[in-house]
Amino acid sequence: MDPMIVATEVKRSWTRRLWLKIPRELRTVVGGFACLVAIFWILVCIFGGALVPHDPLAQDLPRFLAPGRGNWFGTDELGRDEFSRIFVGARVSIALPLLLVGMSMTVGTIVGIIAGFFGRWVDEVLMRITDLVLSFPTVILAMATAAALGASLFNAVAAALIVSWPPYARVVRSMVLSLRGSNFVSSGRLLGFSPLKSMRLDILPNVRGPILVMASLDIGTATLLLAGLSFLGLGAKPPLPEWGSMISAAVVNFDKWWLGVFPGLAILTVVMAFNFIGDALRDAFDPEAVRV
Repeated sequence: MDPMIVATEVKRSWTRRLWLKIPRELRTVVGGFACLVAIFWILVCIFGGALVPHDPLAQDLPRFLAPGRGNWFGTDELGRDEFSRIFVGARVSIALPLLLVGMSMTVGTIVGIIAGFFGRWVDEVLMRITDLVLSFPTVILAMATAAALGASLFNAVAAALIVSWPPYARVVRSMVLSLRGSNFVSSGRLLGFSPLKSMRLDILPNVRGPILVMASLDIGTATLLLAGLSFLGLGAKPPLPEWGSMISAAVVNFDKWWLGVFPGLAILTVVMAFNFIGDALRDAFDPEAVRV
């Protein structure tokens, strides 16, 4: 099976099915719009603190103001401006998933390349560790790890990293197994390439494309995972603005719809944007891949 198909079949999601229902001629438009949404949130993540009209931690506004002029997203139970908190919270809710995906991709790629290239007992040991992590439900293992380490953003990212790297390792290993017997890899070894140099120059460039596609699709998953941990009280702690913890606080004030709707829409737009970007990249790297 084509390595790109292997790398992306494991990421068949509801956004992928939605993407395939969009007519081919409109996918470029949808992909471009998704890029604009992603760029918008990244800019908010970088410059959000300078764009907000109020201090996100200040409690100087009336409580439970409905969305309107001056307070576009309303205020919460402590009189804090929701618009400001969502924009400033993007620094946590977007930056940390990007960091998590980068670390997961790095760890998984290294493990997968080493396992596939050396084989034998090295492959057995590394893949059994990978299988052990994969044998647990992702969210449950992340929750248990975060709870054991203690509730904090750092521990939430560490817990998410533990459950996020194995898919990369499995996919990379499968591609390396098909590449290590190739003529260009054998030629490099005959020229005196060390194993490290062969993995860096011959193997890594050939697995980079599929892994980048997986990473772009994983950003949405990482955003949901970290927001979910914060929602359960295992991530961000008050008063730090974070989208998952904001939705958690909104649960006890369910009649104030804006407290949960606007953070939820922020999460939805980020997840859909990066998933559509990943689907577009998948089609760009492998336009002949089976789409069923």
